[in-house]
Amino acid sequence: MLEVARIAPDIDNLGRERASFVAGIPEEFHIADEVMVQIADDLGAAQEKIQQAKTSWLTTLFEEPPNTIHELPKLPLEYAVTATDGSQVMPDKHEVTFCYLLNTSSVIIYYGNGDRPVADTRPKLYYKEDDLFESPYGGRRARMNEKLIGIRRTLAESTHMRDAICAAVASGIATVALWDGSLIRWSLEGEPQDYREQVLKEYLQLFEKARELGVPVAGYISDPGSSDVVNSLRIMLCHEDRVDCDRCPHEQSNESRPCDAVAHLRDASIFRRLLRAGDRSALFRSASKILDYYREHRTLAFYLHTGWEIARIEIPKWVADSPALLNLVHAVCYDQAQKGRGYPVALAQAHEHAVIRHQEARIFYEMIERALVKHGAPVTYSLKRLSKAY
Repeated sequence: MLEVARIAPDIDNLGRERASFVAGIPEEFHIADEVMVQIADDLGAAQEKIQQAKTSWLTTLFEEPPNTIHELPKLPLEYAVTATDGSQVMPDKHEVTFCYLLNTSSVIIYYGNGDRPVADTRPKLYYKEDDLFESPYGGRRARMNEKLIGIRRTLAESTHMRDAICAAVASGIATVALWDGSLIRWSLEGEPQDYREQVLKEYLQLFEKARELGVPVAGYISDPGSSDVVNSLRIMLCHEDRVDCDRCPHEQSNESRPCDAVAHLRDASIFRRLLRAGDRSALFRSASKILDYYREHRTLAFYLHTGWEIARIEIPKWVADSPALLNLVHAVCYDQAQKGRGYPVALAQAHEHAVIRHQEARIFYEMIERALVKHGAPVTYSLKRLSKAY
């Protein structure tokens, strides 16, 4: 039971702090605007300073002046959108047996040519010995955990999207593939090299096939909390010629740091003021180390004002290098957000087909229990599971 009265003072303080924070932001926006103009005046020098900086922040490199605005391009009369999503039932040691379920779905929605939408769902149960371990993993076999299962789900989604792209292009009209979330596999950065290389080899097959078929893949991130652009502005505010945050002179003297002048901003808040509905920002290149393995599929990003929110759109480099494909992604992402009242309708439909609800998970385990009983296998529950059931 939550005793709300005991935290009421903290809740009131939270409201007071947030109000104070919002009141101080206009000055930070003004400083951010000035820094972006400075970068635009000498893009090369800005790139060099950012690249040479030593900081724990995730930064971005500017492919063009950061205050560049691209207006909404024209949408094709006929186009198709394919989207993929997935969900899972994780292993539960308190259930009757150790296994897990992945459920991926894809949708293809056609516009302008009269074709009916197509949905495909692929549930798969993992219960065999090889399913319960990941190999190679640092030269050994690793027992599956929540993180490794999440990566397997990503690979299942990428395979499903690759198949959906092949089906969509058969219509002969322009096609865009929307991925739910980031294209950057951040979770692999700390993984063993043999495992990381194997996963990326399989994952990047999606982009190879998409490039071969001329279908741009775009990662759509709703309500992004990223600060890559802001962090690069912070580097530009530093008075040091070569930025090294580990040896910041202001830390030693207890002075306020120049970079803190925009520290409370997020990328989306900056571009909400800069862009109008339908506009997209300049292209940015993430400095994430995992992208070194992507080669020609290295990910770039831009921000899009959907009219509802600022979304972050990530694309492979070969899409960014093609004005036609880049404009197609821009126009389709905006149109999808309009059709979905703020969120791409294809992604929403893919989610609806993929999601495993609580009641469905309960039925799943009941079916497993009946199968065990049918074949004479022992059925046991943990005491914790029994205490919750009764």
